[in-house]
Amino acid sequence: MKTKILALSLAAVTIAGTATPAFADTGDAAVVAALNAVAKPLASTSPGARSHDLDAFGAMVGDAQVVGVGEATHSTAEFYTLNQRLFRYLVAEKGFTTFARELSWSTGVRLNDYVLDGKGDPRAIFHDEVKGPYDLFDNREFLDLVRWMRAYNTGHTDKVQFMGADLLYPGDILFDKVLAYVKQHHSSLLPEFTKLYDGLRPTTKNAGEYMAQALAVPLKTRQNYAERATKALELLQKQGADEWVVQHARALSQTFTDFAFDQSTADGRRQAQEYRDTVLADNVTWWNRTTGDKVQVSGLNAHLSYTPIDTMFVPSPMGGMLRKRLGDRFVTVGTSFDRGGYNFLTDGTCPKGSKPAERPSACKGTVSAAGADYNEYVLDQVRYRDFILDTRTTPAAAREWLAKARPTRLIGGGFWSPDQAVQASLGRSFDLVVHLHQVKAAQLLP
Repeated sequence: MKTKILALSLAAVTIAGTATPAFADTGDAAVVAALNAVAKPLASTSPGARSHDLDAFGAMVGDAQVVGVGEATHSTAEFYTLNQRLFRYLVAEKGFTTFARELSWSTGVRLNDYVLDGKGDPRAIFHDEVKGPYDLFDNREFLDLVRWMRAYNTGHTDKVQFMGADLLYPGDILFDKVLAYVKQHHSSLLPEFTKLYDGLRPTTKNAGEYMAQALAVPLKTRQNYAERATKALELLQKQGADEWVVQHARALSQTFTDFAFDQSTADGRRQAQEYRDTVLADNVTWWNRTTGDKVQVSGLNAHLSYTPIDTMFVPSPMGGMLRKRLGDRFVTVGTSFDRGGYNFLTDGTCPKGSKPAERPSACKGTVSAAGADYNEYVLDQVRYRDFILDTRTTPAAAREWLAKARPTRLIGGGFWSPDQAVQASLGRSFDLVVHLHQVKAAQLLP
C-alpha cells in the first residue's frame, strides 16, 4: 500500500532522480560579479517586516495576474513565511486577492469559508484534510498565513480568498454543494445525481487514510467512479448550472479521473502525474478568469518551474502550462537555500543524521553548505545573505551560467541525500529566484 500512496502523491511525498554533476565553473568570479550587479537584497522573510525591500520584487512582477512562488522544500519555515510576506505585499501594492496552494479543491473551499466568513476552525480543517501527501503542510507557519487572511478580511472591504488548486481529496463539502444545488434547481434530477455519486464519498475525514483506501479499490471500480463523476459534471453543464457548482463537480471528476489511471505501471503513473499538473494549471486559470482575481500560487519548485526539473514525479510542470496560457501575465519564482533544516515523513524511525519532529510521523533533517557543483554554491557567494534575482535581466556572464543545468536541492516529503539532487537550469525554469543563506525546519502541529 505504501508504494501506491507514494505513486499518487508524486513530488509531494518523495524526491527522486539521481543527478549527474555538471561541474561547471561555479567559482567563476565573473559570474558572481554579474549576479552581484543585479541581485536585490531581501531584508527579511518575516511576514511582519517592513516591505520597502520588496519594491524591487514588485517591479520584477510588473503587471502579472498570476505569480507562482515555489519552495525548495515542503517543510521549511522560511518558505512559508516568505510566501506570506510576498502575498501581503502583492495584496497591498499590486491588488492581489487570492492565495492558492498545492492542496485539494475541497480543502480550499473549507478554508475559504473560514477566511471570508469565519466559518469553521482552520486547525480542525488542517487536522482533517492537510494529511497524506500534504501532511508536512500541517505546520504553524502555514496556519499563521490562513489566520492572517481571516484577520485581514475583518478590517477590509476588498476581501482576500484562499484556493486549493489540487485534486487528491474529494471532501464531503463538494458532494453537499452539488446535491443541494440540484435539489433546489433541478429536483427531478436528484435521484440520478444521488445514484451517480453513490459510494464515492470518503468514508473517513482523514484525507491521508482516504487516499490509501481509494488506491486499494480495484482499477475497474475506480474507472467506473471516474465515469460516474464525469457524467455528473456533464449533466450539470448541460443544465447550464451555476459556474461555481459546475467547478465543484469538476473537482470531483478530476479526483476520480486521477485515481482511474493504472498506477501499478510506469505509463499509468506518468499519466497521473501529467494529469495532476494539468489540473493544477486548469484550476488556477479558471479561478483567475472567473473571478478576475490576481492569484499567488504556491507549491514545490518542481510544479512552478517552466521546465521539468523532477522528471520522474513532475514530468510536465504546471508552471510551463500557465506560461503557455497566460504569457507575460504569469511570473514564476523559484527558491533556493544553502544550508539548514526541513521536516520529512517517516514510518516512525528517524534515520541517522536526523532527529524526531513534533509528531511521530515526521523527522527533522539538515543539510550543510552546497557542494561546488551546485547552483546553490554560486548563489551563496553573492554579496547579500538573502536576495532576489531576476533571471531575465542578468548580464551575459550570469545569463550563460543560469542557462546551464546543474545539481540543485529539491526536497519534497522525503529524507534528502546528495544522490537525490535534480538537474535544474535556473534561467530556463524561473523568472525570479529568491536565495536564502540559512533556513530551519517548519514547526509541525502535533
